Amino acid sequence: MYKLPKKKQLDQEAIPTTSLADMMFLLLIFFIMTTTLSRVTGFVSDMPSGSSGKQESKDKTPTVLLQGDEVRLNDEVTTMASLRNSLMALHLELKEGNDKIVMVSTAGNVTYQSYYQVLAAIQSCSGVVAIVTEDAEEKK
Repeated sequence: MYKLPKKKQLDQEAIPTTSLADMMFLLLIFFIMTTTLSRVTGFVSDMPSGSSGKQESKDKTPTVLLQGDEVRLNDEVTTMASLRNSLMALHLELKEGNDKIVMVSTAGNVTYQSYYQVLAAIQSCSGVVAIVTEDAEEKK
C-alpha cells in the first residue's frame, strides 16, 4: 500500500520571521516621514591671506581687529552693528580688485560667533576677507 508523506512539523523553537520584512518596511517609512531635514546656511568667501608687516602706507586697507569681545575697525572700538555701517560707508561694492580687501586679525580668545559675524558683515558689504597671520620668522 502507498504511504502519504508526512507533513513537516514546525520547529517549536524557531521564531516566526514571515512578517519581519513588512515591519521593517513600515519602520523605514515611519522614520523617513518623521525626519526633518535642516538646510545649513552660510556664505561663500574668497579668503586670501595677508600679513600686517607688508602693508603699504599709501594704501589704507580697512583692518578689523578682534580681541576677545572687543571689535576694532582701523584702531577704533566699534560694535557689530556700527561695523557693518562703517563698512557700507566705504562703498566696497563700487571698488575692484585689491581695493575690496578688508584685513581681519585676531588676538586673544575670540569666539567663533564673533568671528563669523565679522566675516558675514564684510561679505554682506561686498568686501573680500584677508586673514592676517603671523609668519614663522616673525614669531622668533
